[in-house]
Amino acid sequence: MAITMNSSTPAVPPRNVVMLCTGARGGMRSVIESYANAGLFARWNVRLLYSHVDGGAARRGGAGVLALLRFVTLLARGRVGLLHAHAATGLSFWRKAVFAALARTAGAPVVWHVHGAEMHRFYAAHGTRGRARIRHQLEAAARVVVLSRSWRDFVQDIAPRARVEIIVNHVQLPPVQDCRRPHAGLTVLFLGMLGQRKGIYDLLPAFKGIAQHVDGVRLLVGGNGEVEQAAQMVRELGLTDTVEVLGWVAGEAKRALLAQADVFVLPSYNEGLPVSVLEAMSYGVPVISTRVGGIPELVREGVDGYLIDAGDRAALEDRLLRLVGDAALRRAMGDAARARIEAEYSEAAVLPVLEAMYAQVLGASAQVSDGPAKREPTAPQSVAQQPERRT
Repeated sequence: MAITMNSSTPAVPPRNVVMLCTGARGGMRSVIESYANAGLFARWNVRLLYSHVDGGAARRGGAGVLALLRFVTLLARGRVGLLHAHAATGLSFWRKAVFAALARTAGAPVVWHVHGAEMHRFYAAHGTRGRARIRHQLEAAARVVVLSRSWRDFVQDIAPRARVEIIVNHVQLPPVQDCRRPHAGLTVLFLGMLGQRKGIYDLLPAFKGIAQHVDGVRLLVGGNGEVEQAAQMVRELGLTDTVEVLGWVAGEAKRALLAQADVFVLPSYNEGLPVSVLEAMSYGVPVISTRVGGIPELVREGVDGYLIDAGDRAALEDRLLRLVGDAALRRAMGDAARARIEAEYSEAAVLPVLEAMYAQVLGASAQVSDGPAKREPTAPQSVAQQPERRT
C-alpha cells in the first residue's frame, strides 16, 4: 500500500536524513561512527536506524522489524528528507531494498551506498530476474555511492543508468604525538574479520618464516569471526610464543595497537575500501595488502607499502621480511602513508564531498516536489537526532 503524507503535514525539512545500516561490528559501522564523530549527524539532522545487529536469529530479526516500523512511522510523519542506505551483499542488500522502495513511494530520494566487497559475486550468483531487481535498485536511486573507481566501473557496467559517485571511506587523523609509541621488539598487526576472505590463513604460515629468521618480532591479530580456527592454526604452526589472537578490539585498545604497530598486513581476497588499512596509514604504519577492490587506489606500491596478489604466501613473506628488516624503509613508507590519508582520506577531504551530494540530492528533490520557487534554508536544524537504541 502506498504511503502518503497528510495534507496538513509541513514540508520535509531540507536537512532530515535517515541513515540505515548494520549495528554489527565491522568496517561499515566504523564508517558510520566516523560520520557521527565528525559532526555530520548534527549538521544534517541524521536519524540512525539499525536494520541488523549482532546476535542470534531472534535478535537480528527483531532489530530489522523494529527498524522497519520506525522508518514507516517517520515516512508517515513526513520526517524523511533523504534515505542514506549503507548496504553490503546478500540479505543486507535485500533488507535495504525494502526500505528504499518505501522511501521512493513516499517521494523521498534514496542514496544507495555500496560497501559489499563481494558485490560482483552477489550479482553473478543471480539469474536474469534477480539481476534485473539488483539493477533496478541501483538505477532507481538518486545516487549510488561506491568506494573506488573499480567499483564505479562495475556498477556502471551492470546498471548503466545508475548515477554513481565515488566517496571514499575516511578516518580521523590522530595527533602526531599519539602515533608510534615506543615499544620493545617489532610488531606486525592484522585487524579484520578472521576468515579466508581477509587472508588470515595465508598470513599465519607466511609469518612463521619471519619468526624463524627475525628475533623479537611478533604478530598481533585482532578481529571477530573465526577466532578459534585462527588460534588453532597458530598452535599447529608452533607460533604461540610469537602470535597473539586477540579477538575483537575497538576504541582505546585498537588505538593502542595501531600506535605500537611497525607493519600492518591485510592480505584480503575481496575488499571495498577497508577502514583498517586507512586507520593504519593514518598512524604512519606501512601496509602490506593485496590488489583487490579499492586497495590499489589507496596504497601506492613501494611508496605507502607493498601490494601482492591474493593468496601469494611467498610474496607476502618476502614483503614482510623487507619491512621488518629495514627501519628506515618503514619510517619513509609510514610518513608517506600518513600524508596520503591527510590529503585524500581524512575528514577534511571526504566529508565536503558527501555533504555536497546531500545538498544536490535534497535540492533536486525540493524542486520536484515544491516547484522552482522553493528555496533551501541556509542554516541547518540545531537539534541532532541520537542513534536509535538497538534491542
